[in-house]
Amino acid sequence: MRVLRDSIMATEFLIGIDLGGTKIAAAAFDIEGNRLGKIARLPTMADLKPAVTLMNLKRVVKQAKLEAGLAGVPVAVGMGSSGPLDLTNQLLQDGDSLPNLVGFEIGRFCRQEFGAPLHLENDAACFSLGEAVHGAGRGHEIVLGVTLGTGFGCGISIGGRIYSGATNNAGEVAYCPLGDSDFDTAGSGHGVVQQYLRHSGSAPNGSITAKQVGDLAEHGNAVAIRAWESFGTVVGTAIGTLCCVLDPHVVVVGGSVSHRLALFEPALISAARAILPETARDRFRVEPAQLGDAAGVTGAAEHARGAGTGKLAAAMV
Repeated sequence: MRVLRDSIMATEFLIGIDLGGTKIAAAAFDIEGNRLGKIARLPTMADLKPAVTLMNLKRVVKQAKLEAGLAGVPVAVGMGSSGPLDLTNQLLQDGDSLPNLVGFEIGRFCRQEFGAPLHLENDAACFSLGEAVHGAGRGHEIVLGVTLGTGFGCGISIGGRIYSGATNNAGEVAYCPLGDSDFDTAGSGHGVVQQYLRHSGSAPNGSITAKQVGDLAEHGNAVAIRAWESFGTVVGTAIGTLCCVLDPHVVVVGGSVSHRLALFEPALISAARAILPETARDRFRVEPAQLGDAAGVTGAAEHARGAGTGKLAAAMV
């Protein structure tokens, strides 16, 4: 993906938004999918009144347009947000990350505030699409995107489009059982801490983080190293199961926990291959994400571009 800096002459553009529980990011893109200027970021302040988060959403879009030297109304807005989502009615439904916006009509809000139709999707799906089109999954037909952070996110891209499923819930695996836990708990930073406490025999006291466990492992701490290996086995089991269903060409792994991929990738690959059919085993590939925290806004804009509107379709001819 090219980043165009001299974009003041652009007259038709898209806005990509990544709405999370901690921060809101936005960027402008041309109708070919190239980012125009820098990504703007503001805190979500999800624990405050909805008006505060919505004001920051408006401010971050305004800043994204300024970064790109743009004025006027976008052709379309793409947004990735944590699920579950009501995509049919464009409602936010995540009571964990955005508790004060559950049931909020985000589609109506965007049309009113930004003057353009909203194309809403799960944030992990936008991550997958961004990486599929512009990142580590480029050139592959079926891309499984997995984000490992405060939770376990899963998105599916097929042929450069997000696969949402019959009820728009494809990839919503957070609460699926995984061992004696679930994907969201065991396959996240919390899961790393759980493994460390299990191997060390310590009682949970909230005093250690996944980042600290990573630091310990990289300094040779044997308990921390075993914790990451066990975590890799758990995540590999989860990803291997998903691959048995989807049979993707490549798995792209991102999120804050993936910054320590070297600590758990061998165990992940071994666990995944152990449950894959023989013909898929040797072709199993895991790639680290290439776009960093730009993947979300990039995929959101790409989703809006691919979904198309009458104006956008005409502009692309």
